[in-house]
Amino acid sequence: MLLCASILLIANTIPKAEAQTPTLNYKVLLDLPHRPYKFTQGLDSDGEHLIESSGLYGKSFVHRYHKLSGDVLHRFSLPRRQFAEGLVRLGDSVFLLTWKAGLAYRLSAHDLRPQGSYRFRGEGWGLAKWKHLLVMSDGSSQLQLRSSQNFQLQEKITVFEDGREVHQLNDLTVGLDVIWANVWHQTYILAIAPESGRVIARLELDELAQRQLSNNPEHVLNGLAWDPEQNALWVTGKGWNRRYLLQLDPLPVSQRRQTN
Repeated sequence: MLLCASILLIANTIPKAEAQTPTLNYKVLLDLPHRPYKFTQGLDSDGEHLIESSGLYGKSFVHRYHKLSGDVLHRFSLPRRQFAEGLVRLGDSVFLLTWKAGLAYRLSAHDLRPQGSYRFRGEGWGLAKWKHLLVMSDGSSQLQLRSSQNFQLQEKITVFEDGREVHQLNDLTVGLDVIWANVWHQTYILAIAPESGRVIARLELDELAQRQLSNNPEHVLNGLAWDPEQNALWVTGKGWNRRYLLQLDPLPVSQRRQTN
């Protein structure tokens, strides 16, 4: 009896392993050309168009182009000493981050003409919208909630998966009431509950990444945009020659309940 009690006591004191994050299946709805000279940093859906930012010093720009044909309608070029990062459309404006310049641009969503700019501390990586706020990543495990009126920091959310912080969060988009984020140099996308910062599902895209023939180690998955009209996810990458529209399986019911 004493032996059984001791074994039970030891078993109860061993930390329980966190449940493995569920993996979502997907179906490729569209497989379209993507211009491989684009060092994709940000992507957003805008009706019949996509808005995409491309980085690198001396080569940074933003394109607004037709989703299906890829025909470019408008372009905004950044100064040579600025490196374009994530972007998002909110209302009649497009907010665009720079990497290390501490500057965020506000552009017209219709023709990408500058409307103003904001200063912030730290690095800019990814950008999305959550309700009336902007969600920004900076390469850490934290997401920053910022005002769309003055870009001031409102709150920070730390992202966890299986009890561990997730670092190097990169491009962001919001759909199905969750924040989707890719992790730099990885081939998966995480579904994050905004209220808790907990990762509730994964989307493994190694198969799509392997289709890229580039030998450049920086030509990685990047560029996420939720398409509300199609209820699907656009994805591409830096230097990729294809872009994809993905239909996702529903989030697990048990996980969805925990985001409420």
